[in-house]
Amino acid sequence: MKQKYSRLLIYVLLVIVFVGGYYLWQEQVVARRPLPEGTKILVKTDYSLCKHEDCKETTPLDLKVLTLRDLRQLYPSGQGWRSSYGDHQVMVSRTVENLCDKCSEVTHLGEKGGFVAVIRGPAGVNGGIVRVTKFKTNSLPAELRLKAEKGLLDLPDEEALVQILDSLEESSG
Repeated sequence: MKQKYSRLLIYVLLVIVFVGGYYLWQEQVVARRPLPEGTKILVKTDYSLCKHEDCKETTPLDLKVLTLRDLRQLYPSGQGWRSSYGDHQVMVSRTVENLCDKCSEVTHLGEKGGFVAVIRGPAGVNGGIVRVTKFKTNSLPAELRLKAEKGLLDLPDEEALVQILDSLEESSG
């Protein structure tokens, strides 16, 4: 009885190895074939910090690639790129733990260690601390302090904060 099950197990394993080998062989054959004329290549990058995506459509001619294999060398999986091939379209995509170009140029104010900090990214997105200012968060008016503690103080830098604090001081005094 044991011998019967061991033979069955060997046959199942052989089938799995054969099917897997066939699939890998097919993948290599498809990857080495020239991309059909009129194929569009969609290159997409998802930015996880700001939740934006950068998407551009191009052609094999623009990228100077002839096959899917060439494209995979241009966009290697070691750098997080994934590719899929469909009807006259190839999608190359990756997800990056970073901000998009537009959001990385923007800053807002938040809180770090009891002080107001300049944070990279739009309000509500923590792209990393650029610098910590000399202003203590508990010295801010209640509304501004709450926004700073939540990372939602939508001011580009400490100069804007100084202007607001000066205007608040003038209006109260």
